[in-house]
Amino acid sequence: MADCGRPTSSVNAMIRTGIGPQAIGRVALQRLSAACGIAVPVLSTIVLLTVNHLHPGYSLTRQRISELGALGAPYAALLNTAGLGASGLLLVALSLGLYLEFRNRSAARIGCALIGVSGIALVMAGIFPCSVGSAETSVSAIAHGVFARIGEFAIMSAALAMWLGLKGHAGWKGHSFLSLTVAVVAVALYVPYQFHFLAPWKGAIQRFLVLVFLIWIELMSIKLLSWSLAGTPDEGT
Repeated sequence: MADCGRPTSSVNAMIRTGIGPQAIGRVALQRLSAACGIAVPVLSTIVLLTVNHLHPGYSLTRQRISELGALGAPYAALLNTAGLGASGLLLVALSLGLYLEFRNRSAARIGCALIGVSGIALVMAGIFPCSVGSAETSVSAIAHGVFARIGEFAIMSAALAMWLGLKGHAGWKGHSFLSLTVAVVAVALYVPYQFHFLAPWKGAIQRFLVLVFLIWIELMSIKLLSWSLAGTPDEGT
């Protein structure tokens, strides 16, 4: 098994050194999961920019992202299926690859599970769109609000858990600090997001919050891919 800080160079090296097919399969699954994670920010950004452009009279600073997928909104299906549903499924796939990497680290395992929860919540928020103006005036809108809050708390908690879980990891130490930074910035944005007097800026604040998480997801996914391409997955030591 490779040293935690310097994994072997390739799957071929794993075969030559007697690493079993189960470990090789785990590496392959991690690579696929990492690719899914890398796709999340790309897909989300493309869909958001497209629907923003196509939605007449939509305010980026004042209106929340969910309103692009509100009941009766033009191109709501595009946002809810590709922007929320597909991105959520890709996030779940990423969580599985990260779990395989950190399966022997309890705090990191919790973080991986929370990333998966946030992905599922994203899918459910797409299935149950909000009402125009984000008012919770229907069963669908109420369900959307519930799943949106679950997803928000899950992803913020995931960043905190990953910080704790990766602190002692030689290869992921930098991403431990990254996760802590993301958690702190997310809380700093989320708290004012709840204040009514900032309503004219809620759309902008939410977009900054989403941007922070998309950057985190992208960097974690790239690291997972590069780590798995280098050789054997970490055994949590």
